[in-house]
Amino acid sequence: MKAKLVTYRTENLNNSERSKLSKKLYGYTDKSHHGEYIYERKGLLDDTTHVKIHKNTFIIAIKDWPHIKVELEKRKADIKTWDIIIIDDL
Repeated sequence: MKAKLVTYRTENLNNSERSKLSKKLYGYTDKSHHGEYIYERKGLLDDTTHVKIHKNTFIIAIKDWPHIKVELEKRKADIKTWDIIIIDDL
């Protein structure tokens, strides 16, 4: 399977933009009414086949890359990618 190894840097972003990017990619837990109600908010990577390697580094299928790329570019993250081939499916 063709895939991409993606790593991105957020040093040039302020804390608010970093948080928005992280929540958009990985999702988050939303609590309301003093923690009485808990909601799991999905991120973009939750709906895709991916492997998280390290903080800000993951492998994603080529077919899922375009919509992730749009979000990273929108938030002005410094992106580095490598095309890879995975013998076993993710």
